[in-house]
Amino acid sequence: MAASETETKRGRGPQATPASAPHVLIQADPRARDPITQGAPMTAWRLFGWFGLLLVVIGGSDVLSQWYPPAFHSPEWEFGTAAVTIASLPLLTIGAVVLLASFLARGKRNAVTAVGVLFVLLFVAVAAVLALFALDVPIALHAPPGPPLTMVKKAMARTAIMGGSYELAYFVAAILAFRYTFGRVKNS
Repeated sequence: MAASETETKRGRGPQATPASAPHVLIQADPRARDPITQGAPMTAWRLFGWFGLLLVVIGGSDVLSQWYPPAFHSPEWEFGTAAVTIASLPLLTIGAVVLLASFLARGKRNAVTAVGVLFVLLFVAVAAVLALFALDVPIALHAPPGPPLTMVKKAMARTAIMGGSYELAYFVAAILAFRYTFGRVKNS
């Protein structure tokens, strides 16, 4: 056996000499150097949150203004106020959902919890308004036949459908917010 073969088998020789260290080539992402693409999404979500808060304040004040001055012993006032309250919920609801989305996107756990509590309160408030509305339905059905009764029936159908839909939406939003708060939401 030749000396070079013996050296190779023992780990010495040409095959055992380490090659130069590996080189890793990293190509810079041109977008990573652009600060707009880094900060713009969070800025957009922050703006979205402020817009949502504005809609919650405007929509909430519209809903609350329906209840002043109160006249709880008048079935006509109760029926009309409950119907208008349910019809006035879109702006408040859109604002609350936008606010929740903003807080979720930015990872604001305490704020998500606060919006979750808001959805629970809205769920309870809408249930109370629907109960008050339902108590006045028998009285409202005694409206004179013709256009007044037709209007009452339309208001009943609209309020029932919208109120039930809002109840479902608030329930789902509250569950989502609390699932996120307790770390049970998974990104898909």
